[in-house]
Amino acid sequence: MISRRNFTQLGLASSMAAAFGLSPGRTAAALLEGKPFAGTTINVMLPQSSQFRAHERRLSAFEELTGIKAVYTYVPYGQVRDKITTEAVAGSSEYDVVCYQDTWGPSLSIYLQPLDEMLKRDGIDMDRYPQAYKLGSQIDGVTYGLPVRGHPQMLFYRKDLFEAAGVKPPTTWDEVAAAGAAIQSANPDVSGVAMYYGKGNGQQNLFLWLNHLWGKGGDIFSPDFKESRFTDPAAVEATQMYLDLLLKQKVAAPGSVQFVEGDAVNSVSQGKSAMVMVWWWVYSVLTGEKSTLKPEQVGFAPMPQFAGSTPVSYALSLPFAVSSLSQKKDAAWEFMKWVSTPELEIECAIDKSDPKTSDIVVTHSKSFLDEKVNKANHGLHKVAAQSLEGSRIMPQLKEWPQIAVTLENMISELATGSRPVKDGLDQAAQDIDRILRRAGYRKS
Repeated sequence: MISRRNFTQLGLASSMAAAFGLSPGRTAAALLEGKPFAGTTINVMLPQSSQFRAHERRLSAFEELTGIKAVYTYVPYGQVRDKITTEAVAGSSEYDVVCYQDTWGPSLSIYLQPLDEMLKRDGIDMDRYPQAYKLGSQIDGVTYGLPVRGHPQMLFYRKDLFEAAGVKPPTTWDEVAAAGAAIQSANPDVSGVAMYYGKGNGQQNLFLWLNHLWGKGGDIFSPDFKESRFTDPAAVEATQMYLDLLLKQKVAAPGSVQFVEGDAVNSVSQGKSAMVMVWWWVYSVLTGEKSTLKPEQVGFAPMPQFAGSTPVSYALSLPFAVSSLSQKKDAAWEFMKWVSTPELEIECAIDKSDPKTSDIVVTHSKSFLDEKVNKANHGLHKVAAQSLEGSRIMPQLKEWPQIAVTLENMISELATGSRPVKDGLDQAAQDIDRILRRAGYRKS
């Protein structure tokens, strides 16, 4: 683990600054000299995670560097968006920094401080992040956050079952179906893949649907949102293929029709399914104490793609942002620069001394390829980086949460096989058209 003294030395190294996208002569965190905000206390609102608890262990180092005390206040993940909104509507300046999910950005942006001028002043280049994380921190080209936490998707599989069946980890969606069939043939009590087509848990059934949709060259909307594109022929074909793992190939666990993400993960951890495609942090669940699997049974691979196409997957980020209502914006920005340094995330990612603070998350492109990070995490990050190569984000518009629920409900219904895919997507398009007409994106 990097000591506090060494962390400071790393922060002062201009060569390290250049390596991580900072202008020559800047410190790695671009912190202001002379501790101009010493004695200030800033409050940070964020959801629970072991990564953030790892930060807390190191906040004394930040205070030593700047004289600023940072206090973390945790809010249950499902309540974070409402809490940010409630505080802002009340005109409260209690929280100086907030952590939000990227899909909430368009509806929260009026409560967040634009960062582009400060980024330029301090020589911080947003190109140090993968494209999806960079885009998730911006709304209409304006940067409002720094992606401190983020999740690529990965394919996790049972290495022992794959070896016994003589199949390799799939790289394409056709190979997912073929591998699933081979696993089921050799192990009648095990399903090939656990999918999650169910509704009611944050539109999770859209995550893999988007991979299919984008992979086939389809999209949800035109760039100006004036046209729905998920009813185009390529999108209908992609949606059918997404559902056919359950309805036609029958390699998806039968419960997948109602599964949400956690159910699919549990199906693998309990030995009932051989594959699941999900966020990378699930590796610790599949190899943890509550899993029936041993770590050596769990393999991982990049997200599958369509044969002959370029990689594409959905990626999620949770940026940190300065509250527009904060009375301590300058001190909050000093914290933002420190908490978003690659040095800090690398230190946290390789420190396995305490299970309560052990986490895998990094967000800088170079951190994914860092040898120490990969050595400490079984090479997970280099593979995750492959999934991020073509990653994208959800559409950025205020009405997206309502639109996403409409699509979620339709996908869940289509997974039952009760209506033709084109018919269901057409109905969803009509419902969404009304939403976007009311919002002014389309003419009445």
